[in-house]
Amino acid sequence: MTPFFAYSCLGLSMLLVGGNIAVGKLVLAEVPVFLFALLRFLIAMLVLAPGMLLPQVRRGLDRSAGKGLFLQAFFGCFLFSLFMLYGVVHTSAASAGIITSATPSLIALLAWLWLRERIGGRSLLAIALAVGGIAVLNLLDSREQGTGSLLGNTLVLGAVMAEAIFAIFSRRLSLSLHPWAMAFGVNLAGLLLFLPLALPQGLAFDWSAPSATTWGWLLFYAISASVLSFLLWYRGIGQVPANVAGLFTGLMPVGAALVGVLLLGERFGSGQALGMALVLAAIALGGLAERKANLMAQDA
Repeated sequence: MTPFFAYSCLGLSMLLVGGNIAVGKLVLAEVPVFLFALLRFLIAMLVLAPGMLLPQVRRGLDRSAGKGLFLQAFFGCFLFSLFMLYGVVHTSAASAGIITSATPSLIALLAWLWLRERIGGRSLLAIALAVGGIAVLNLLDSREQGTGSLLGNTLVLGAVMAEAIFAIFSRRLSLSLHPWAMAFGVNLAGLLLFLPLALPQGLAFDWSAPSATTWGWLLFYAISASVLSFLLWYRGIGQVPANVAGLFTGLMPVGAALVGVLLLGERFGSGQALGMALVLAAIALGGLAERKANLMAQDA
């Protein structure tokens, strides 16, 4: 796989994730959070199940791989979905998307704390800018929309941390497992994790209440967020180091902001603009730091 193709897979995956922040907000207006998550993973499993019949897709699946897929699902599906879906109830899709653009810096920070990777001056500045951008966004949103937005932004930040942990786990498994098997395993684990929480909501839910449009958006969300985005991400990160792949998570706010403005009619105000500028500066600095590190490694 050429780097360009791997980068394209990673970029498209993150654009889908970001765009679905706004789509999820539409569905949540009529479907409870846990039930929505359960249906999302169930639909994705049904789509992916036929591919699991192929021996080459199942190659490498064992108990150790299953444990890794479960941890991926716990952080990248369960905690990420829980924090993100509740977060967008209390804040705008555009603000949520901007906060998610701090993910590359958080991945770099986790790599330093967890994997003992060295962080240079530019990377430290990138992390500081990302944190500063989120702080400014929270302060301005709190003034404009009240304390509810601060709660929403905090929940979305929790989702970002879960996504960063997911990225580190996914890189390790992508070296030995087929992307299709990884996507299926993560969706299966996500389904099992949400099942106890979704059953009470499903029993009390009026299944005739949501409109046909809402069911259509839920189907779209399941296929794009749980099938396509996972397949693209696993396909790309198998060829790209985790810290490089993490830079592409900065494309999430692009998809979120565009869909939020075009689909939900949200206003893109000064708070969002300033926050995005600071966090995008963090992404740029992170990219420069990675490029410099690669050049030094080649010279050595």
